[in-house]
Amino acid sequence: MACVLGPELDQPTADLIVQLQLQDVGLYSDTSKGKSREPTDEELAFHLQNEELESISRYLEDRRMAMSFAAAVEADGHILAENQEEEEKASKDRLIACRWDVDGHPVPPHSSDSETACLDDETLEKLQILYVSGAERYHNTEATITDSEQAESSSWATRRPKQPSLTLHQCVACVEEKEFVDVVRVPCQHEYCRICLEDLFKTSMTDESLFPPRCCRQRINVNVARIFLKSELVKQFEKKKIEFETPNRTYCYSPECSAFIEPTHIHGEVATCPICEHTTCINCKQRAHTGDCPDDRAMQQLLATAQENGWQRCYSCWRIVELNYGCNHMTCPCGAQFCYNCGEAWKNCACEQWNEHRLLARAYQIIDRDAVPLAAAPPAFEEPRIEGQFVPEIDESQTDTQEEQLGQADEEPHAGAEVSPTPRDILVARTIQELRENHECEHGKWRYVHGRHQCEECSHVLPKYIFECRQCRLRACNRCRRNRL
Repeated sequence: MACVLGPELDQPTADLIVQLQLQDVGLYSDTSKGKSREPTDEELAFHLQNEELESISRYLEDRRMAMSFAAAVEADGHILAENQEEEEKASKDRLIACRWDVDGHPVPPHSSDSETACLDDETLEKLQILYVSGAERYHNTEATITDSEQAESSSWATRRPKQPSLTLHQCVACVEEKEFVDVVRVPCQHEYCRICLEDLFKTSMTDESLFPPRCCRQRINVNVARIFLKSELVKQFEKKKIEFETPNRTYCYSPECSAFIEPTHIHGEVATCPICEHTTCINCKQRAHTGDCPDDRAMQQLLATAQENGWQRCYSCWRIVELNYGCNHMTCPCGAQFCYNCGEAWKNCACEQWNEHRLLARAYQIIDRDAVPLAAAPPAFEEPRIEGQFVPEIDESQTDTQEEQLGQADEEPHAGAEVSPTPRDILVARTIQELRENHECEHGKWRYVHGRHQCEECSHVLPKYIFECRQCRLRACNRCRRNRL
């Protein structure tokens, strides 16, 4: 039965096979007397086969109708597009008219957060291959051998028309060659295969720093990627999207549940969990209560620890964040940007861009990591090595000369002599100046660095190479530089 549903058979052949088998089952049913009270194993097997064949027949009928609709849309696509454009224009005119009330005062427009995507010609061609014409005519198959086991002549092979073949495109994540219909082009013009795109959307639902799924800081529209993702994954993503885009989220206080409570289930200051039906206070995030919120001792201890260590809280989601390196411009995983020094929204305060001790520590970190490569000890986290993965070539012209500068011995100054800056001091001062000038970095240009290094974003250790931003000197793995930063 699997061959009937496969792509190697055309629609009429599949229909004929199913109808012939249904006739055979019908002949057996007509000859069966059916006098026994309980059906025999043979009769039961034919009955199950008949149900399966009828199910396949209904599937083929639905597919025939769907392909007919698709062919009609393809033939009359320009007419449908013109009609849709006229309807949209009329709808916009009505919305403009509705924005004025009876007194002639303007009414604020209704905002819509729904994502819309216009399918380009390339995506439409992929849909046609996947759901209408199939990919058989694109595969350049070899000449078949006749029954007499004689191969075709060279003259006939020259005259025989060749079928167009599907072009191969390279996935930017796994660097593997994939067929044209199995890759999707994202807004930054990079291409992802089905497996890598599905992995990116799955990971973005558990790692908020990857949400929304993006590449080169450009958001990947779920409506464009929908045809390459499973329907269940799209449903889970759209549900998670509501959670991640909700500020000051409320979760069920019960440790056994801890489910996210959507704003539609919040009335006043009480949120009702749709799963366990427990009620949670949206202010203290504990069991719903009357009167003022009780003191949360665990939270107070955490806040005291954060104050002692100089940690800061995000003003949007209230999570506690710690700055390991860099300037005071913080970007929370929820997307909010704030000043790490005072906690205010970014560019709403008069704080300095850098704290001097962090600036000096970052300069020493950059210099020391270039001078001493990471030890070859087994890492706690290591990015998996894909068989046959492409490794960029080293650009020898971009290699730094810092090791040569650091290798020079610092001579002890003579008594009474003027102390001159050492090569390391000069390098530190130069690095500090570069960090001050390049703190607002878009991470547009990267260079390949050979050797074992640790990603400064996800802390994974890469055994062969890493990428370094040419402007701010940040080192990141391929996933972080494309999907996280």
